[in-house]
This record gives sequence, structure tokens and C-alpha cells, in this order.
Amino acid sequence: MTYGWKTSCIALTMGFLTHLYNVDCKRCVVFVAQFRSHISPVMAITKELEKYNHSATFVLSTSMDKEIRTKGLSIKSVVANSLDKASFFDDVQAILEMKMNGSLKFSLLQLFRNAYDHCHLFSTDVELFGILEAAKFDYAIVDYAPFLCYEILAYKLSLPFIFSSAIYDQDLHRTPFNPAYMPAFLSGFTDKMTFWERMINTVVYTHQLIKPTMPSFGNLVTKYVPEKPFMSNSELKNRFLLHIINGDILMDYPIPMASNAILCGGLATGPAKSLTSRIESFVEKSKDGLVLVSFGSIIKKCPEEIMNKLISAFQKMKDLNFIFRSGDYEKEDGNILLLPWLPQNDLLGHVKTKLFITHCGKSSVFEALYHGVPMITVPIDFDQISNAAVIKDKAYGISMDILDFSVNELVKNINEVVHNSTFMFSIKNASAIFHSRPQTPSQRAAYWIDLVTKYGSEHFRPVSLDMPWYSYFMVDVYLVYTVGLVFVVYSFKLFLKYCIVLCCRKKNVKQKLQ
Repeated sequence: MTYGWKTSCIALTMGFLTHLYNVDCKRCVVFVAQFRSHISPVMAITKELEKYNHSATFVLSTSMDKEIRTKGLSIKSVVANSLDKASFFDDVQAILEMKMNGSLKFSLLQLFRNAYDHCHLFSTDVELFGILEAAKFDYAIVDYAPFLCYEILAYKLSLPFIFSSAIYDQDLHRTPFNPAYMPAFLSGFTDKMTFWERMINTVVYTHQLIKPTMPSFGNLVTKYVPEKPFMSNSELKNRFLLHIINGDILMDYPIPMASNAILCGGLATGPAKSLTSRIESFVEKSKDGLVLVSFGSIIKKCPEEIMNKLISAFQKMKDLNFIFRSGDYEKEDGNILLLPWLPQNDLLGHVKTKLFITHCGKSSVFEALYHGVPMITVPIDFDQISNAAVIKDKAYGISMDILDFSVNELVKNINEVVHNSTFMFSIKNASAIFHSRPQTPSQRAAYWIDLVTKYGSEHFRPVSLDMPWYSYFMVDVYLVYTVGLVFVVYSFKLFLKYCIVLCCRKKNVKQKLQ
């Protein structure tokens, strides 16, 4: 009898605690572009969010879901067939490979047109919407880029959303942009510009502001959720609670930023793991150290001409060993090891790694920063150009043109970076600053996400986001000032005219009297 009573009490208590857990648990849906470089940072955030009792579900294409699971990563996901029908992964890959071949026949407009198709297909995916609606999510993490429109799904599901991106967009946040020291996106300038660079920078930014090259989606609310209250596309974007940015002043420059934009650069970084015995034995054979060469996960193989020059340069440097990600097979030739895939983070964290030759993708440069490895950058396109400019400016490494370099130039630059302590000191110092912070990037992101999902974001949301454009740009104020000035000038003109006429009359009267 007593035992039964105790059992009932325990069952009731467990049920109550389970109820409390479920009530307090936050459920998140993640919409990101189907690139590993976009997914990995958010995966790091969601793993950290588990400590705050948040659970995340990723919306993935069939191919990306398969790739993630093949690598042994465990995440909750919903597979959306609509993401398979219009993926612009192939378009980005085509652009980068054509750039490396010295031509660009593929139009960026085609890329943006495919982004439009991508937006339309998943926004009209009835099956996907039904699954997501039934899951009863609490909020969404949404990939931000001017040519993406995932926020419409969050609005369709009536979910507050948090932006995640690699860039800080002044136009989105309505924060000041000063072309005197703030390089325009993709300009390739540093914060220390010459007069002519400032001239060009101003023109580039003004052009981007007045005539953006991004696709026009039309009004998203009218197209895809006409039953909901109308708002413009910019108003829809401005509904974000928080913006998590995979950026850092160690890999960029200090600029004015909104309080609801949080820098969390290096989200996908982490400690190195042990290498396989095969790779470890090759690394240990090197006399002066290891050079790691990788141009990212998108480019599968280097063009033959570039490949031959790279191999020729590496063969001249017998005291260094080179591990190079290229091709579909493994091949060892003297001091060079070609691999179809390599454990980049683990190799960068190896004590014998002296140099990283990289295309300058965001994830790659942050892994180099994390482990304190200097770089030779060979930017190809997109944000890689800006990243390379920062790395050169901060003396983390040297930049080269992938399409225009000689074997001797590459040999000279490798020797310069490996043997000149300036580069190692600069990147090691930056790495020490990175590691000195009280939170890791993913911990910082998770803390702020938990905060805004609990308490909202009104306490640090600038009112400028909700102002009409004419109020924000002070058009109404300047208009009143202009009208007032015109009135004063016109009144003064009339007054002068009256005075002149009056003086002339008095003069005429005086002459008549005389």
C-alpha cells in the first residue's frame, strides 16, 4: 500500500517535471543555403543551444542531408525536395571554376535568377509547409544574404526569426557607412585608402546603394502569404530579433554596428583532432614543416596549368612537405601528398604546420586564425577578395593572383612567409586575442539567442529599423528647412525690392521739390 503510494507520487513528479521541460524547451527551425560553409557555423550554434534546452531542426536538400550523415554528423532534419529542384550550388561552383580557368562566361544574373527560382519553389512547397507547421516551432534561424528570401517562410509560419550570415550589412541595420575608411563590399580595399581608392570606394558604394545587382523578388508577402498583413520586403527583413555574424574585427576592421548585431566569427572552429596514421607519418617526415594547400570544398580540381605550376614550385622545396586537396584520388610524390579530401582543421592544428595556402573562404581563414597559422591567399571571387585584403593588411600573410603567378614567385613567397617571423608573430598574436575571450563564438551566439527568445529584443532594437525611409533619411526635415530657407530668401528679396523702390520714390520726390 505504502509502496503504491510512493510509486504514484514519483510518477506524478516525473510527469510534472517532463511537462515543465517541454514547456521550457524552445524548438527552432533552421533555413540556410545548401553550402557546408553556411551550415557548419549554424550547426555549432545549435549544438551549444542544446545546453539552454533548445532543439533545432534543419531544412535540407536530399544531397546535403546525405553528405552530412555520411560524415557521421547527427542532426535533426526535414528533407525538402524543393531545395533539390533549384539549387544554386552548381552555379557558384561553375563561377569559381571558370574564374580559375581565366574566364567568366557564366553570368551573375543567371545565378540571381536561379536564386529567384529557389525562393519561389520552397515558398510554394505545400508539403514542406505542412510538416513545419505541424512541428509547432518557436522561432527560426534564417540565412541572410540580399539574394536569399528564407524570412518569408518564417513569416508564413508566424515565427520570430534570427538572421545568421558571414557579413554585416549597413543597409539592413541602417547604420552609417563612411567610404573614407569603410571598404565597400567586394571592393578589395583596406581601411587605409589612398585618395583615388576613396574616390572609387564612394562610387562603388553609391552604385550598390542606388542600383543593387540582386534579383527583384517582387513583394514576397503578396505572392506567398496574401492572407497575412501586408508589408514590404525591407519591412519583412527588419523584423529580425537578432543578427549573428560570422565575422570578427581580427579578420575585418572596427566599424559602427547596431546593438542587435553580434560578432561571432569562427563559429565552426575548434580544437584539432588526431590525424590518421597515414597522414601523420607523411607530416612527420618533413624537415622544416608542413604546408597545407586547399581551395575550399566547392572547387574539386585545379585547372591543369595552375596545378602544374603549383607542383613545380612544391618540388623545388624539398625541406617542406605539402598536403594538397585536389582531384578524386590519393597520390604521394616525394614531398607532395595529393588527397581528394583532407582534415583541414586537424592539419592546421598540427605543430609542424607552417603555412596555409588558401582561397580565403570565411571558414578557412578563421581556422587559420584559431590555430595561428600564417597564410598565402589566392582569392577567386565573392568575399574572398575582401578577406585576402584584410589578411595582407594585418600581416597575417601574402596575397597572390591565382591566374597570374610564376613558379619562382610562389617559391619566393612561401620562403618569405615560412621564414619571416613577422607573419607568424602577427597571426599568433591575433590567435591569442581570439582565445582570450570569456566565451567561444558559438557560446556567445547561443547566449544571445536564448536571451532574445526568452525576453524579446526590444531593449536593444534601434528604432531606426521601424522608421519610414523619409524619416530615417531626414527627408521631411530637410524639406521643411528648404521651404523655410526659400521663404526667408524670397521674403528678404521682396524686402530689398521694397526698400529700393521706397528709396527711389523719396529721391524722385526730393528732386521734384528742388
